[in-house]
Amino acid sequence: MNGFRAGVSVYGLVLGAASLWILLAGFSSPGIRGMPTSRVEAAVAAQRRPEALWAARVGGVRGDLWAQAAFTYANLEWLDSAQPLGEALDQARAVATRAVSLMPGNSDVWLMLADLSSRYRWQTPNPTECLKMSYYTGPHEEALIPIRLMVAGRLDPSADPVLADLFRRELETVMMDRTALRPAIVAAYEQATSQAQHLIEDVAARTDPAFSHSLRPELRN
Repeated sequence: MNGFRAGVSVYGLVLGAASLWILLAGFSSPGIRGMPTSRVEAAVAAQRRPEALWAARVGGVRGDLWAQAAFTYANLEWLDSAQPLGEALDQARAVATRAVSLMPGNSDVWLMLADLSSRYRWQTPNPTECLKMSYYTGPHEEALIPIRLMVAGRLDPSADPVLADLFRRELETVMMDRTALRPAIVAAYEQATSQAQHLIEDVAARTDPAFSHSLRPELRN
């Protein structure tokens, strides 16, 4: 009987400690549910960085909290890539990498890593592989499409047949089913590599020749 009581007491202490751990991390979390998709949202999220990092460290193995901490670095996606950022970039890479290692199904963080690694020319993690993971884990997340098109356009899709296919499918989806997002194609085209531009032109020509012509600056009104 004494052994049983001791076991129950230990179980109660463990359960109480676990509950405290969950509540402490949860209450301190800033509640950022997804990657900021505008400069203003990113700036607001950046202000919550100290509390987000604290919650993630308390949460330890909770990938959702590390993802929220990673999103507070999204403001780096709107800064001049030539600007010296050093420590902030290193922190962003470390936090985002930890987030996807704990929660590999988070398409937002994969996209953020793809964007930062392509923008700042990181070798690790590889931007193409990160972008493909974003496609795999969140192919229908409409809020991510404009940024994903921009990042894909910044790369050379012809160098990776899998990426080229994923990029093409998303372009076709926007052209035919999510036409309200067509301006995102134009924005991506304007900053795209020549290889990505050719792929965009091909998809547009097959689905809407008039739109295809509008992509070329010299033909716009």
